[in-house]
Amino acid sequence: MQLYPALRANMGDWTYYIVKMRMREVASEVKFGSQVHNDYTLDEAIQRTIKESRVKKEIVTYLTGRPDRFFASLVVAAIGGSPKFYPVSMADDPQFQILADEESIEQSFGVLRFSGDQDYYALDGQHRLKAIKTLLQPENESERVDPPLGFENEEVSVLMVIRPPKSPEDAWLSSYRRLFSSLNRYAKPTDKDTNIIMDEDDIFAILTRRLIADHDFFKAPGRHLESLRVQTKGRPLKEGTSYFTSLQQLYDLNKVLLTTHLRANMGWGPGPEAERVDDVKRFIRFRPSENYIEELFEELKLYWNALIAAIPDLKLKPSDARNHQSDGSDSAVADNTLFWPIGQEVMVSVARGLLDRKLSHPEKPTLEQAVAALSPLGKIDWGLHKSPWRGLLLVSVLDARSTNRRWSMRSESRKQAVATAKSVLMWIVGHYQANDKEEDRLMNTWRDLLILPPNEDPTELWEKVREARDIVST
Repeated sequence: MQLYPALRANMGDWTYYIVKMRMREVASEVKFGSQVHNDYTLDEAIQRTIKESRVKKEIVTYLTGRPDRFFASLVVAAIGGSPKFYPVSMADDPQFQILADEESIEQSFGVLRFSGDQDYYALDGQHRLKAIKTLLQPENESERVDPPLGFENEEVSVLMVIRPPKSPEDAWLSSYRRLFSSLNRYAKPTDKDTNIIMDEDDIFAILTRRLIADHDFFKAPGRHLESLRVQTKGRPLKEGTSYFTSLQQLYDLNKVLLTTHLRANMGWGPGPEAERVDDVKRFIRFRPSENYIEELFEELKLYWNALIAAIPDLKLKPSDARNHQSDGSDSAVADNTLFWPIGQEVMVSVARGLLDRKLSHPEKPTLEQAVAALSPLGKIDWGLHKSPWRGLLLVSVLDARSTNRRWSMRSESRKQAVATAKSVLMWIVGHYQANDKEEDRLMNTWRDLLILPPNEDPTELWEKVREARDIVST
C-alpha cells in the first residue's frame, strides 16, 4: 500500500491530484511509456523519443551544478493500483471551523491511496525523469554521475492523473494521448528577449543588461519604460527608428566581442586553463563569480568605447542613417551599414579579429591600444551604397507593384553574403595579406553574389574596394 498526502483538483474533464514524491521514489517508481506498454504501434506509442544529449548536457548538469535547482511539476499517469481518495475534514479541528461550509476547501485535502500494484509513467516531464534516474538509478556505470548530497531525499511536485474506474483502457489511452499532445503543443518556451532580460546565470545576458543600464552610448537619459537606443522586443529594425540595435543583436555582438582567441582555445573562466570551461554553451548555464562578471564588463565596456572612438559613423543618428533609398547624393545622410544587424555583425566580427591580431594581450587591453587596433575601421566608408556593400548586403530588386527598381537589405543567400563581406573587409583593413591569385578568388566570390541594377559594372566596384584598401593602408 502507498499513501500520499494530496490536494484534489479539477479542470475540464480531468480530476487530478497534487502530491509530492521524493526523488528516490520518482527514480524507482515512475516509468517511461515503453516500460508500461510493450506495444510500439502508433496507437500506444505515447512517449516522445528522449533526447539523451539534452538530458546529460543540460538537465543533469543543471541538477548537479545549481544549489538553487528547481523543477516544475511532473505530470504522471497512474495505471491500476485501485486508487482511492480519502478527504480529510479540516472542520474537525476547532481552529478550522470557519471552513466547515466551504465545500471546495473541505473536499480538497486528503490522502490518495494505492494498493501497491500500480504503474506510473511520465505524461509530461520525461526528460526531467530521465535526468533523475541518471543520477539515482543509472542503467549502466558509464552513465553514472554523482548526485548532489542529499538529492535522493529532495522532493518534487507531481500531478497525478488517474483513470476513472469505469473507463475502458482503449478510451483511457486515447484520452491520455490527447492530454500528452496538448501539454507539449501548447507549452510555449519564453522568447529570447525575455530570456536575456531575466536570466541571472547567462553571463552575456547579465552584461548586455548592464551595458544598457550603465553605458552612455546605450542607456537612455532619465527614466523610460523602453530603451531609446536598444529595441527590447524583436530582432528586425525598421527604417526611421531611433534604435541603434536590438536586444538580441546586442547580446550576440557582445558574445563575439568577448570571444577572444584565447577564450576560444583555452576556455572561459578566471582560473588556469585546467579550470576553464571550454564549451561556452555550458559556461552560460552557471553564473560566474561577481569578480569575473565585473572583469568581463570592464573589458566589454572598453571594446565599445574603442569602437565608438575609432569609427566616427557610430555617432550618427540612427533614424537618419537607416534609409535604403538614400545614397547621400541629395545632402541627406546615406543609408549606413553600421545601423543594420547584418552590418553590425560584419563590423564586430572583423573588430574582434583586429583586436586578436594587434593586441599583445587580447584579454587585458588598454583603451589606447584597442582604439589603435580598431583604427582601420574608422577609414572605411560604411555607406551601404558604396563598395563593397552595394549589391552584396544592399541589393537591387524589382518592385512588383511599380516595376521600378528599389534597394533592399539582402535576404537571399544572406549567410554567404555576410561571410563574404567579412572576408572582403578583413582584406581591406589588412587583417591578412593576399597574393594576386587569392585576391582574384576573393573578388570572384564577391562578384558572384552581387545583385545590382543592370547598368552597373562590378569591375568598377571592385576597383573602389581596392582603393579603400589603399586608403586604409596609408
